[in-house]
Amino acid sequence: MKSVPLLKFCQERPLFVVLFGAITIAIVKAVVDGLKMEDNFISMGNDDIMRLVMVRDWLAGQSWFDTTQYRLMPPEGVLIHWSRYIDAGIAAFIVPFSYFMPMEKAELIGTAIWPTVILILTLLVVGFGTKRIFGPIAASFAVLCTILWPLLSDLHSQAGNLDHHNIQILMIVIFVYAVVWPDRPISAGISGGLAAAFALATGLESLLFIVAGSMVLYGRCVFDPRPETQRLLIAFSLALAMGSLVFWLGITAPALRAMPVCDQLGTPMLSVIAVAVVAAIAPLALRGRMAGVAFQVGATACVAVIGLAVAWPLVGPCIRGPYGDLPPELQEMIATRITEAKPFPIYIQTHSAAALAFIVPVITALSAGILLWWSRRGAAGTGQTENAILGQLLVLGVFGVGLLFLQMRTVYMAASVVPAIGGLCIAVLLNGYLRTRHPARAALLFLVAIGISAPQLVLAPLWPDNRENATQREGAKCRNYETLLALNDIPPAVILNSTNMGAPLLWVTHHSTLAAPYHRSPDAFMNGVLGFDLEEAAFEELARNQGATHVLLCAGQTYVSDFLTGLAAGEVSVAWLRPVALRNEDQLLFALQD
Repeated sequence: MKSVPLLKFCQERPLFVVLFGAITIAIVKAVVDGLKMEDNFISMGNDDIMRLVMVRDWLAGQSWFDTTQYRLMPPEGVLIHWSRYIDAGIAAFIVPFSYFMPMEKAELIGTAIWPTVILILTLLVVGFGTKRIFGPIAASFAVLCTILWPLLSDLHSQAGNLDHHNIQILMIVIFVYAVVWPDRPISAGISGGLAAAFALATGLESLLFIVAGSMVLYGRCVFDPRPETQRLLIAFSLALAMGSLVFWLGITAPALRAMPVCDQLGTPMLSVIAVAVVAAIAPLALRGRMAGVAFQVGATACVAVIGLAVAWPLVGPCIRGPYGDLPPELQEMIATRITEAKPFPIYIQTHSAAALAFIVPVITALSAGILLWWSRRGAAGTGQTENAILGQLLVLGVFGVGLLFLQMRTVYMAASVVPAIGGLCIAVLLNGYLRTRHPARAALLFLVAIGISAPQLVLAPLWPDNRENATQREGAKCRNYETLLALNDIPPAVILNSTNMGAPLLWVTHHSTLAAPYHRSPDAFMNGVLGFDLEEAAFEELARNQGATHVLLCAGQTYVSDFLTGLAAGEVSVAWLRPVALRNEDQLLFALQD
């Protein structure tokens, strides 16, 4: 075969070159971070650590359908509302390595591989998806945006990220491309429906965004009444309905299938999906006789209202959201103290650098995309054109921004459209500069490219934001792996600890804990946060009522409670708490006395 000069090869296959580079970066980062995983996994988020504990318990023999963490709030335990599908994916990498190395090493290797594989798949979907709708140059910039933007390449994609957000990002990206796909309606509809169903099966955070995307897809069928858009809507609707049902059956124990739950895929959500599917496609049966936008929208609305009225006994209790049954003080605490659950206006007050790094690319891409769409309006034909696709992506992006005012964790919904929109805008600006070589165009290209792909370069002077890193530094030694391991010197105990110590205790030690941030147990949630606000008498009552045998504090840490602060500083001693000798100075363990 005749050799191809490197420059010519890059010009002819830019997407291949960029994808190769991006995947290489992802793998190198995983290797570098993976080599340090033994020391660093303990610093991961509570959900990452708890996920590994759940995988470990499942591999040790706990039932596929039983997602109860029995060492949290023993002896009953706490039912964790997570999907076993994610556990199975992680275990698929752990088990093979466990055949020829200690399980502890195999676990850490699996925790490095899993998020890396998800990131690589996301890069491939973004690359080839954007190439199909906007061309190879836009696709190349879209891939660069994905691998350079910390939100997509680091926040949920680093070695050790085991929570379900990375798989949800992948599913939402697939869903977004399916919604705007210009051809092959049946394949696009099926892939989009199954991706949406799997996203819902792993967590309901994506629900409102999936509703918005489904409305865009429905709008295509209504305002662009061609056979292709009708087939797309039907294929998507049926795949969403059937996929949701199958995924639900696969993770819900037969004995629990009649129980309505509002924080995961269950009978309330299945009933909503069924109503939406019937409302969307039933009017199509009369489309030939009673065509028109007004008829289709009106018929859909009528069917939806009737269906929701019938399903209201199931759906009604879920209107208040997953936290609706929690005590008001706990709901307030989740909204103001749990980082990822904070609305954007609250989140930015204490995490300004991170908030800007997340939101600047979204705002830059949407602003540039709106200007580009506006400049091209009127030039589009009646079919699914590039500008029509851009407009639909912009609608999804704007809706995603609105979700930020509910919870900051939803930022990845808006982020799902940023690479494609940003890639197109940068490609258009680059083409404009190459035609004119005007300095102003070069400056605009640079600003938009940096704003979309690497805002951290501009925001570097804000790093590190002392306020947002204070929590991570506070008690870091207390949560150290070796420090926690020393707790195994005493027999298994039931420990009352602060919230952020719960998951690490379960992973490292043989002890049980009474506090971890999972809302299906209001007691476990409140024990570790509000419980450590209490003064002596109330705290003693809490410890005894919850069945604690020991209390764990971080040495020298400041708590809201003056009593606990004094106890942690060694300035207070009480008869009902006996100090337990530990071979570390970073923790203080006390045994409850009668």
